[in-house]
Amino acid sequence: MLDADEPITSDNVDDYRAGTNAIEGAKEALRGLGFDVVQASEVGLSISGDKDRFEEVFDTTLKARSKSADAEPGDRQAYEATEPVQVPDALVAFVDEITFPVPPEFH
Repeated sequence: MLDADEPITSDNVDDYRAGTNAIEGAKEALRGLGFDVVQASEVGLSISGDKDRFEEVFDTTLKARSKSADAEPGDRQAYEATEPVQVPDALVAFVDEITFPVPPEFH
């Protein structure tokens, strides 16, 4: 998807969706690396896991994003990488890019 030679539109998006085998392979590989797969679709996976394990597997360092003013103690932290994230060999066949979604801020 990241190397598309054309804009991805509603007419050609099906050409860029991951197949069932790729999705299942990625889920299995991520679980084998110690992560929980929270959500899986034909365009991406969301994972959850220990911060230290993520840093070890993806050869990066994570820092907490600043919390909103009304955050409560014990609220989940959102993180961002302080250096490029490296895709490990076990995931190269399945992963094009790793992103850190920005959590919504409610007003």
